[in-house]
Formats: sequence, C-alpha cells, structure tokens
Amino acid sequence: MGIIPQEDTMLIKTTFAAIALATLVSFPANAQEATMAETFDPIQLSTEVPVPSEDGTVNIDGLNMYYQVHGEGEPLLLIHGGLMTIEAWGPILSALAEDRKVYAIELEGHGRTVDLDRPLSMQQFAEDVSGFIEQMDLGPIDIVGFSMGGGTAMGVGALHPELVKSLVIISASHQADAIWDSVRAGWPHMTAEMMEGTPMLAAYEAVAPQPERFAGFVEKIRDAMVSGELGWTDDQVASIPVPVLMIIGDTDLVQFDKALETYQLLGGQSSTGPMGPELDTARQFAVIPAATHYDIVFKTDLLLPLIDRFLAAQAD
Repeated sequence: MGIIPQEDTMLIKTTFAAIALATLVSFPANAQEATMAETFDPIQLSTEVPVPSEDGTVNIDGLNMYYQVHGEGEPLLLIHGGLMTIEAWGPILSALAEDRKVYAIELEGHGRTVDLDRPLSMQQFAEDVSGFIEQMDLGPIDIVGFSMGGGTAMGVGALHPELVKSLVIISASHQADAIWDSVRAGWPHMTAEMMEGTPMLAAYEAVAPQPERFAGFVEKIRDAMVSGELGWTDDQVASIPVPVLMIIGDTDLVQFDKALETYQLLGGQSSTGPMGPELDTARQFAVIPAATHYDIVFKTDLLLPLIDRFLAAQAD
C-alpha cells in the first residue's frame, strides 16, 4: 500500500498529538494547576489527509454522525480514539484507501459530530456505530479501532456481531482500568482550561461546527472515564464471535497484562496441540516495538503489513 498522490490530497498541516485519548489522560494527577500545553510534550506531526470521495452525516436517533469515504474496494470502517478527528489517522488512512473503500467516522462530540444532551459512554458509542453500519448497509464489515475507538469496535462485535466481519483493535483493552494507575489518577482533575494551546483543541476548533461546545465535551469524556463507562464486561468480550487482531505498543499506556487478558477472553491462546498452542489465524496478538500510545498508528511500516495480512487471511 502507498500514499495517495499529492495532487489528490489536501495537506492539513497541524501540530497533532498523535492520539488523543492518551494525550487527554496522560498528565499527572498534580497537573491540575497547569495547562496541558505546559505539561505535555506532544509528538509534532504533519498529516496528509486525502480529499474524500464522499462525506456527509447520517442521522442515528437524533445524532448526526459525520463520515468520509476514501478509496475503492472492500469496505473498511475506521473508528478514531478519544478527542481525535478523522485527520488524526494521517498516512494510515491514505495507505488503507489504496485498495479498500475506507469509511472513517467521527464519534459523538468529536470533530464534526455534535454531541447530544446526554452522557457519553462506550455502550452509546457502539450503538451509534452499529446504527451507522446498518443505515449505510455496510454489514458485515471489517473494523479498525484505535484506543477508545478500539473499545467501541469491541462493543459493536459484542452487541451486534452480525454487523462485523473482523476486528482490528489497536492500543485498547475491554477494561476501564487498563490504563496505568498513575495516569488514571489524573482523570478527575481534567478541565477544558488545561487544553488551552494544545493540538487537540486546535484540531477540534478547526472542524467542529460548534467549537464553543468543547468545554462541555471534555467534561463528558472525563465523567465517562472516571465512572468506568468506557469498558465492557468479561462476558461481553468473550461472546465476540468474529476474528480479532489485537495490536499494542511495547511502551503503550494500556497495561500489557490487561491487553493479554482481553486477548485470552477473545479466545487467544485457548487451544493446545501436542506441541503447544495450535495456530489460530482468527485470533492474533501483535506487539509493535518502540511504539507508544501516542505514535503507534504512525508506525505504518510495521502496522500496515500486520493489518493487511490479517484482513487477507479472513477473506480467504
């Protein structure tokens, strides 16, 4: 897979902290007196985002979910992480769109999808995505989800498996406490004021139809994380019947043992043969070396072959 030629792309030059949910939550508990611009040293990235062949909104029970379409081929759905927009996928979106028809969405409150007067939760995210798949008549479809988007993808697989062909879960676990304790300690102190001068706020303001809603949006994300509304039960995850590839960085914010617990619930490492575990291409686990929660989706040279091989194996 390659990058769509520059003449077909719109260059969005932005200082983007590569992965927003991690960025949002990774400041220490004692940082409430400072802004994130003072406490966070973001990865400076210039992203190239292709011009979509189609974009618009789909009304899902009153939520106008924004989406873009890129490329042609077998459908593939991308679900971003917390506080991200479609633009944050950067080069991986372009590469995937070279031989897939990529549908990239923005979850409630994120980017161009204005939030409703209700709390945010993983359950609601998953139901919204399921509604999008149904209304666009895309199911069953392959889904790639990052961080909070990975958790959302798991929920779609658990609640509506008939809509899912396979799942690629990047830097996510089903457990709300999968993030390191030292990081989670800062969650109750998050405020929109801390985001002043950060790439996340700049990205939101660049595309949001109602940028004044950002403060309330941050509060909703904070409340969902503190309350544990961004997770799934063991039984729900164990019920997911579709093929799953889990990918994590070797220095990820998601604790390694928590990710492995999710993988095992999904059926990974569950079968044994005379020489040890039997190979099951429908359940795969990969670790990207020298990768953090912030930059893993930009490790395209390592990430894309894993995704390509997994999706190809499920198509055979």
